[in-house]
Order: sequence, then C-alpha cells, then structure tokens
Amino acid sequence: MKASTFRVGGFLGALMLGASILATPAIAAGSESDDALACVGWNKTRTEGGGSGQICNGNTASGTIYDARADGRCPFIKFYYAGGGHKQSPQVGPAGTSRSFTVYADAGRYFNGTASAEWRSC
Repeated sequence: MKASTFRVGGFLGALMLGASILATPAIAAGSESDDALACVGWNKTRTEGGGSGQICNGNTASGTIYDARADGRCPFIKFYYAGGGHKQSPQVGPAGTSRSFTVYADAGRYFNGTASAEWRSC
C-alpha cells in the first residue's frame, strides 16, 4: 500500500514540477509582467459618454474618459471598493473632449474590479 501511495505522490510531484518548468521560461523571458497579470480591463459607456481602461493590483484605476453629447452633462467613472464605497475619476466636458486619468485607492482600501459610467451637470 505504501508503494502505491508513494507512486501517486511521485506522479503528482512530477506533474507539478513539469508545470513549473514549463511556466518558468515565459516568466523569465519577461513576456508578461506581474502588473499585466494583476490587471482587469473595464469599459463603460452611456449616451452622455464613457471610457475604458484597467484596474491594476486593486489599488490603481486608469484609462480615458470622453464626453459624447452636448447636453450639459459631464461623464465620470465610479470605481467600487471591496467592502463598499467608491472613488470617482475626474469628469470630462464639454462634448467632444476626452482625458486620460489615474485614480488611486485610499490607504487600506482596494477596488473590487467593478466600475460604472455616471454623469453630473457641468
């Protein structure tokens, strides 16, 4: 019985070692950085405008936001925290304008990976 248990453990160990060897060259070659692996994309729009970008490592949200309509509304993006609450991007306006931004989570808080397009009068 011990021999078969040892063989199963040996097989699993060899499988895990093989997987780590196969994964190592891609990481060592730098084909993907740790930051790229820890980012999730977002893309949110409304009739007033919207934007797209990424949330990385739970603490940085970045992207570009645009205003699509001359309606007196200025779009912005809300990034939601794990455990409740949110942080907002800058707003953009008038119609036809766009801007890049980066928003950082408050100390001790982390974005949960969700976002929404919102607007306010401007």
